[in-house]
Amino acid sequence: MMIPTLSTVEDSQKMYQWFEQMRQTLPVWLDEESKCWHVFRYDDVNTVITDYQRFSSERRIQREVIAATAHSNNERPPRTGRSIIAMDPPQHRQYRNLVTSAFTPRAIDKLRGRVAQITQELLDKAAAGGGMDFANDIAYPLPTIVIAEMLGVPVSDRPLFQTWADGLLRRQLSDAEVFRSAEEQRNNPELQRLGRVFEEMSDYFERMLEERKREPRDDMMSALLQAEVDGQHLSMDDTISFCTLLLLAGHVTTTNLLGQAIRCFDEHPDALAQLYKEPELIPSAVEEVLRYASPVWRLIRTTKEEVTLSGITIPKDAAVFAWLASANRDPQQFTAPERFDITRTPNKHVAFGHGIHFCIGAPLSRMEAAVALPIILKQLPNLHVDWSGAQLFEGRFLFGFKHLPITFDMQRTKTA
Repeated sequence: MMIPTLSTVEDSQKMYQWFEQMRQTLPVWLDEESKCWHVFRYDDVNTVITDYQRFSSERRIQREVIAATAHSNNERPPRTGRSIIAMDPPQHRQYRNLVTSAFTPRAIDKLRGRVAQITQELLDKAAAGGGMDFANDIAYPLPTIVIAEMLGVPVSDRPLFQTWADGLLRRQLSDAEVFRSAEEQRNNPELQRLGRVFEEMSDYFERMLEERKREPRDDMMSALLQAEVDGQHLSMDDTISFCTLLLLAGHVTTTNLLGQAIRCFDEHPDALAQLYKEPELIPSAVEEVLRYASPVWRLIRTTKEEVTLSGITIPKDAAVFAWLASANRDPQQFTAPERFDITRTPNKHVAFGHGIHFCIGAPLSRMEAAVALPIILKQLPNLHVDWSGAQLFEGRFLFGFKHLPITFDMQRTKTA
């Protein structure tokens, strides 16, 4: 048994066929090559991502990878910043609370006008020629500008952010590569390349943070410098880690969500026609896109003890992949899961995870999509994807488009 290769849109259909096969025959499966376990059914996936007492987000292997690849200059020690996505309670809650206020419903609602303005500006610039690469012209820059402004980094540095994102997502690592020993990691050219990208990002944020120390501003970077955990300010490396995570996570999910929305609307013209007539269905449609074409394929945990799922026992200290995309197509949870239904109720998908590690940026991502899509659909009538030029990011963690060319009618109505 092998995990399907994912590099084309057609491959994604094979992936969902594989999920169906695995849910039915091998719902909990050990990949002998990587020695990683894989979980596919909704209930089992939900258990893995929510039961932090038995499934840890802290990963020894991640620390080894960081130690092996985080610096290309041997004269400088690697950075030791910790990430909230790789923390367990109680530390996880303490760190997560530092940025929670920026993502409350009230805080997110205040950004609606700005998101609409950015969407309009991007459309005006990109649509002049009657066609565009939706991924590069809309889906990537919109959330990147928003999170950059929240952090307080210059939006003019956006090309730099895209270079880093492209560098990190160009080729997502295979399971076998990730779970090699630390010594093997040091000799992996791909990991060395990723280490250089992280080093560039870290150096950039260190410069930005040093500026905030001298001249604090009303932004998230300044707030993080003032934040305390157990009466202590965060170390510079921890603060840098926070900033890099917010920059990347703050745009990648929305970028993938917007691209997948356009894909789903193109593949399901009846749903698109309904949205043109009933734009109030956009929030429900966003939830269905999240379920039907989850922007994140899977999450990873490590067992703290021996655990049994679907009658299969997973040993202690095992790496476990919880396939969100498979859970979101489980017929035991969703009626007719292969049908794209923008009026689906209930729709308890796990696209943003669940439990204590539920994506902190989920409200922002949902709002960005709910605000941007009505504007896009109104102003780009007769929208279609040019599939000959569509290109997915390769890998098994993120499901999004690197390129998504679209066509539409030239006569569009600009909003005031």
